[in-house]
Amino acid sequence: MGREAPRTFVVMSTYNGAEHLAEQLDSVLAQDAGNLSVLVRDDGSSDGTVGILETYERAGEIALVRGENLGVVGSFIDLISRVPADADFIALADQDDVWHPDKLSRALEVLAEKDPVVPQLYCAEYVFCDADMRPQGRSRLNRIGVGFPTMLYENMVSGNTTVINRALADLVAEAGSEGVYCHDWWLALLATAVGELTFDDFACLEYRRTGSNVSPTGAGGLSLLRYRIRTFFEKGELFRITEQLERLREVCGGDMPPKRRLLLDRALDGGRLSKALIPVRLRQKPLEEMALRLLFLAGAL
Repeated sequence: MGREAPRTFVVMSTYNGAEHLAEQLDSVLAQDAGNLSVLVRDDGSSDGTVGILETYERAGEIALVRGENLGVVGSFIDLISRVPADADFIALADQDDVWHPDKLSRALEVLAEKDPVVPQLYCAEYVFCDADMRPQGRSRLNRIGVGFPTMLYENMVSGNTTVINRALADLVAEAGSEGVYCHDWWLALLATAVGELTFDDFACLEYRRTGSNVSPTGAGGLSLLRYRIRTFFEKGELFRITEQLERLREVCGGDMPPKRRLLLDRALDGGRLSKALIPVRLRQKPLEEMALRLLFLAGAL
């Protein structure tokens, strides 16, 4: 007899996403992975989002949490904490993408070969599209490899491609949202700090780019340039990156392998020159690596 399908939850946070929500939900519900449940938390929408969700709820296709506005970080972490303890895997979903039919089955096949006791995170690439779902190109998030060093100062994991195991979900729920800058970045930091991250060179979904998207990942031109400038030169944003690393050390510093812990300590406690001379690659692109080293020398990080 075949192995029983793992119990998998898809968690989706919604906020004023009525325009494209049904298309995304239908693509999630059409996944070829068995034993699937969908948990949606609305983060205080004021448009028709909740009405659409209630239609799926009445049909028994989703479970719905009507929440107050926590923001995307708080909403997703709250969702992960609500998933039943007997769930094996949790997949994160945005409200306006379209998943390929084999998105989940492929991720679960990969994760099935991993040690379930170790915190595990699977992530992949995607096809980014305009608001009308016309393909604009394929993402290249992973250029030089994604691991603990390359996650410290750059988020190369797109949450809408992410699937985590029970061990990582428990760690996320226990840590809460304090000090977390970006929820998908945080999950990847935890996984690479004390567990494993698997990056699959596979385009698993159509990523809709609209003016309301929270993150410009995959965008090009001026929008991405503006985001990079804001991230690296606005003081508040830089502080939040450091704050997230400090929270990482609080949560799991004692459980990290020695080399990873030493790298994290150097990033947080080292002097300007010590940080600038960290002997590992930290960013995917050479020019951004140079910019990061200059920020270290300037004392901005």
